[in-house]
Amino acid sequence: MPTIAVDTSADDPVLRKQFTKSISLWLRSQDVDINHVITRFTHAQEGDLFSGPFPLAADFAFVRLTVDHSRDETFRQELARRVVQELGPRIEPDRVFVQFDLVDPRLHVTGASLIEAAEGTVHE
Repeated sequence: MPTIAVDTSADDPVLRKQFTKSISLWLRSQDVDINHVITRFTHAQEGDLFSGPFPLAADFAFVRLTVDHSRDETFRQELARRVVQELGPRIEPDRVFVQFDLVDPRLHVTGASLIEAAEGTVHE
């Protein structure tokens, strides 16, 4: 169920592929079904981020991690550390901003599961 949204100025397909692979493998080692892990990258343009009145010229990333609210602090901190590690060295650690959204998995649904519930069907 984890969802990872990365808004970054680093437009690098290799970084994206390596990031998603490494994070997925780590999540699998934590008994997470990686078939349910969604990672979404969006591209921020240079000049979209400011520190005070000054635009940041170096690459940056805003990462929003949506995870089960029952995951403990150790899991969350290690996931955040892995995210920062995997975005480097392209993006310096002080330019990676991580935010957690803790959710009840029962409130995190797909369209297919809603239709199946309404129709009383289950597809395998």
